[in-house]
Amino acid sequence: MNSRTLLKLFILFFIFSIIFVCGKKLTDKEMMEFAQKEYSRGNHEKAVSYYERIVRIHPDSELCPTALFMIGYVNANELKNYEEAEKVYSEFLEKYPESELVSSVNFELENMGKSPEQLVP
Repeated sequence: MNSRTLLKLFILFFIFSIIFVCGKKLTDKEMMEFAQKEYSRGNHEKAVSYYERIVRIHPDSELCPTALFMIGYVNANELKNYEEAEKVYSEFLEKYPESELVSSVNFELENMGKSPEQLVP
């Protein structure tokens, strides 16, 4: 094989690798990792988009309650989008009334928009 043929094969391999990686459906766990990384970097809207993808693409995942909670949490506490947070938290309570996160959702709903000083008696 000459170098030209090797170069063509390498380019084809590279193209197929990109197609495979781009076309791969991320698992719920991979999306959660991306969401958490984006959140920790302060990219809150991007984190929400990953959490939303978990709920949309993996609706039966055990991570859905956490993802839905985090959508509400980020909207309320980081983006200050209280209307959206309230909507998401209501959806959470309808879908997951037995979740261990219900008390956290209720706390968030009762204290949404309050400063930390207002929460201390």
